[in-house]
Amino acid sequence: MNRRIQLGLVVSALLLAAACSRESKQTQPVTTTSSSGETSSAAPAQDATARDKAFVRIINADPNNTAFDVFAGDQRIFESVAFKHVTPYQEVPDQRFTFRLKPAGQASAQPAAENSEGLTAGKHYTLVVMPDNNNKTTLYVVNDNLTNPSTDTAQLRVIHASPDAGEIDVVNKQDNKKLFAGVNFEKDTSYTDLDPTKKATLEVRQEGQQQPILTVPTANFEKGKFYTIIVTGRMKGTPKLQTLTVEDQLGKATAGTTPEEKMVKTGYKK
Repeated sequence: MNRRIQLGLVVSALLLAAACSRESKQTQPVTTTSSSGETSSAAPAQDATARDKAFVRIINADPNNTAFDVFAGDQRIFESVAFKHVTPYQEVPDQRFTFRLKPAGQASAQPAAENSEGLTAGKHYTLVVMPDNNNKTTLYVVNDNLTNPSTDTAQLRVIHASPDAGEIDVVNKQDNKKLFAGVNFEKDTSYTDLDPTKKATLEVRQEGQQQPILTVPTANFEKGKFYTIIVTGRMKGTPKLQTLTVEDQLGKATAGTTPEEKMVKTGYKK
């Protein structure tokens, strides 16, 4: 039994390493669109790898509705990120940073939350601002793993950031198919394949229940795209339970363009 467990861990580690390698070699830029109306683009991962840079973005899913500045070490890389806002990816050096949240405009304040993360060149990371079980702010790091998706399906994952919704299921209402089951608070799922569809209705239900606590109407899922649904807000109190959807898409390869022309502007300064 122990040998089987060890073998499973080795296989998982090898698969993860392979995925990291594929992501860092991508020659396609990434375009991001959020349901809040924000659109941005990031340079191809291969170019960032050559510059020894990783990609980092912030999603503020903290229903306490505070805007934050975000620091990598002592360098401020994002300013005044408000609730439900999604920043563009920024390039930062591929090293270990302690990321810190501070109230917007208060650089000398004590951090509201911090998290140390080692970054790998060419990889994409999302730092999610959310509450913890004591309703204090925390900073949760997600590896985005943006590698070539299937040309026949969309990719969907869920991040659970609502402090009082309990464990949740996410269900496609049309066929009552459970897409995700028992997602814990402060957790993210892996991407799952999803048949392309227009105007789908997704329901968020408490684990094992049939009645939805939240409905996501007219959701469009296109083949070849990555979708992240963040469940945030509160079942009781304000702001109300709600979702934020982030769509990532790999564009056309940009071979022949100079790295300088493809570089995304970064807020990090050495």
